[in-house]
Amino acid sequence: MLLTDRFIPLLNASGIDRGILDDRETAHIAADGQSLLSRRSIPGLSMNIVESPESTKVDIRIERDAHIVNPVHLCFALLHGIGSQNFSVHVVLEPGAKADFIAHGLFANAQVVKHTMQKLIEIGDGAQAHFTDSHIHGLSGGIEVNSTAQIKVGKHARYSANFSLTSGRVGRLDLNESIQADDYAVVEIISRVYGHDDDSIKINEEVSLNGRFSRSMIKSRVALEGEARADIVGITEGRAEGSRGHMDCMEIIKDQAVGQSTPVVKVSHPLAKITHEAAIGTVDKKQMETLIAHGLSPEQATDMIVLGMLR
Repeated sequence: MLLTDRFIPLLNASGIDRGILDDRETAHIAADGQSLLSRRSIPGLSMNIVESPESTKVDIRIERDAHIVNPVHLCFALLHGIGSQNFSVHVVLEPGAKADFIAHGLFANAQVVKHTMQKLIEIGDGAQAHFTDSHIHGLSGGIEVNSTAQIKVGKHARYSANFSLTSGRVGRLDLNESIQADDYAVVEIISRVYGHDDDSIKINEEVSLNGRFSRSMIKSRVALEGEARADIVGITEGRAEGSRGHMDCMEIIKDQAVGQSTPVVKVSHPLAKITHEAAIGTVDKKQMETLIAHGLSPEQATDMIVLGMLR
């Protein structure tokens, strides 16, 4: 199917050049609801898609030792204000493979929308994968996002992920991620979310350091205003010799917003080490005074501090 004229503005809003989807050297998927608008495989990357009215299944495989030069673009959108989208994505990187993925949740027109995503990611020994997941929402607050991910990271492999939802109203966000790391694996996951009005944010991220000398970092940055609510849970378990993990959560709140952060540390090997730090509070007073002294209004200063934290 061809990309529609209504789809292109959503791409532009997310900073995507239409030319990327025309590039024969860039793999991509573009979908409106359950309808597949465009797709492309490239050498080293195979793709199988099964469409149905209820759920679309996507299988992506990166061949052994293949290095995918251009990021793989996964564009998920709902062009209409009312509807639902349900995707199941299975990504396999065979040993030694390398690839970057950029996922776009394009829901700027959302009024009453539900987006559900189930991901299974398998990263083979020595492989490397980086995922950037950026959502753009409208101002209605009527969107519900449910995202779950199960990730297996092989020996000497690397997995990193960056989730952001700072444009528009969050609505209802339920983000769950579970990662299993093998010997000498490296894991880094970062989430950035800005909640407004009565938005509800739930983030649960868990890393099991099963392998010797595996390492992980969980980092979350959440800003809340109005009557928004956030419940952030980070769990890291050190199960093997030399495993090292750290969790870092920061929340800024204003108005009647409520934030909660729960770091959970589990250590089942005497030579493992897990650390954490969490901070919840208002905008830093000294930063605010400095910016106001430079001519900004209190509202402008607050916005600058919050946006700086979310970058």
